[in-house]
Amino acid sequence: MKTLLRGAALASVAALAVTGLAACAGGSAASGDSSSKSPVYFGVSSATTGQYAQYGEQFKEAFDLAVEQVNAKGGINGHPVQLKYEDSQSDPKQSVAVAQKFVGDDSVSLVFGDYSSAASIPASPIYTAGKLVQYGFNNSNPDFTAKGTQYQWSTSITTSATYTWTADYIKKQGIDSVGVSYLNTADWGIPAFNAFKAEAKKVGLKITDAEGVQDTSDDYRPSLTKAVAGKPKAFVHIGYGPDAAKIVTQLRAIGYDGTFYGGQDEQSFDGTKDAEGAINGAEFLSSNPAPEVQSFVKAFKKKYPQEAEVTGFEAGAYDALNVAVAAAKIGGTDRAGILAGFKKVKDVPSVVYGKITFDQSTRRVASPQLTPSILRDGKWVAYNG
Repeated sequence: MKTLLRGAALASVAALAVTGLAACAGGSAASGDSSSKSPVYFGVSSATTGQYAQYGEQFKEAFDLAVEQVNAKGGINGHPVQLKYEDSQSDPKQSVAVAQKFVGDDSVSLVFGDYSSAASIPASPIYTAGKLVQYGFNNSNPDFTAKGTQYQWSTSITTSATYTWTADYIKKQGIDSVGVSYLNTADWGIPAFNAFKAEAKKVGLKITDAEGVQDTSDDYRPSLTKAVAGKPKAFVHIGYGPDAAKIVTQLRAIGYDGTFYGGQDEQSFDGTKDAEGAINGAEFLSSNPAPEVQSFVKAFKKKYPQEAEVTGFEAGAYDALNVAVAAAKIGGTDRAGILAGFKKVKDVPSVVYGKITFDQSTRRVASPQLTPSILRDGKWVAYNG
């Protein structure tokens, strides 16, 4: 995650490129070819290198599985789906360059990404100028869609909704005080913390202390010592999996044994011994007995037997590919058709939400739900405690 200052500067760079790119928009992509064998190309802007590369790999595995399944069933009205990957490192400067490349490629009908809202938002003006749908399926910052245009869509629950839910849930567990650490980033961590803080105040959940931290740090102990000095009943971390793994380990090392609310369903956190018993709100659980979920999990593990777990990151990417395909089947396979399809698509089968319908006023999933979950033996399961 990058600072707001840097993001704003890059957004300005992106804006300067808009005039030149608008000429490349052309209204539609070449994928509208009438030949039944002509492929439909979707772009993927994600991290294949850098600190977020693990997420890029998770997305790629799920995308490739979904493409394989879609093409086995005839593709999009006879057109096979193909993906074009570009490495953004989930860095705003790189995501802008990737956006320029995709917009200039007339064969690309839609772009997935980026992993982080901080990387996606500066690139949005480029995609808008190119009349190319930017499907930020993992982007939880409300500003991605709220300050975007009709070309920005997301199937991720917003950070504000997530952390409002978290504060409510903790209070309902009979906990009256929490210590908090949050990523000190203006584009994601601070807005998420502000949403949590506002709801905590509303429901009477006391924050004994809150400390802003950086996801690149290795030693959080000074901040954590301050955060738990008031002896809170539980601890909340607002951040990602890798930083949460270090934080929960260091919390236990300084002697704090309260319940940890935080982390993500990803390898580094799930495999951390001290993360056992962490609680979170889940959009996706691989243990969900729903037939569509178990069918996806089975297919994923068959294709990737080396992967022990299937997480919400794979599930979100898998859903996103299928939503894009559904939109193209409704509206058409060129850029204008994809946009038209997103405005009409309804009740797309989803392994995350059951079915996906967009709230057209927000361009996000209508009424997303979270499930209380707990990490047990390295796996997230539904929690009724």
